[in-house]
Amino acid sequence: MKTVTDLIDEARKALNASSDAEFARQLGVSRGTIANWKSGYSLPDTVMCATLAGLTGMPLARVLGIVGEARAVSREEKAVWRKLAATAMALALGVGFASPRDVQATVGHSASDSVYIMRNGMLC
Repeated sequence: MKTVTDLIDEARKALNASSDAEFARQLGVSRGTIANWKSGYSLPDTVMCATLAGLTGMPLARVLGIVGEARAVSREEKAVWRKLAATAMALALGVGFASPRDVQATVGHSASDSVYIMRNGMLC
């Protein structure tokens, strides 16, 4: 299971930040905030979780699960967050495997062309 520190490290790598200070500057937070997240003293809020999800390419539900598990106090609550993160990952993998492999952009289309639409995480 990924930790908040793993998540931060992946996002930092995605931004090509050479240090936590540079990463913090790019996110618009202090270096101390990054240190607090890594130590568990504080954790990213929901909006920052969405930013981290975008940077890492992880589903938002998975990022929320990782952060929620870190925030949880009881073993039972941690298990619920862990399950959310695992379910999000399984869904992302399932959609990825079910998606058409060769997707091309076209200028025009005819009535016989297939159209794929993503709705609520499901490919229709």
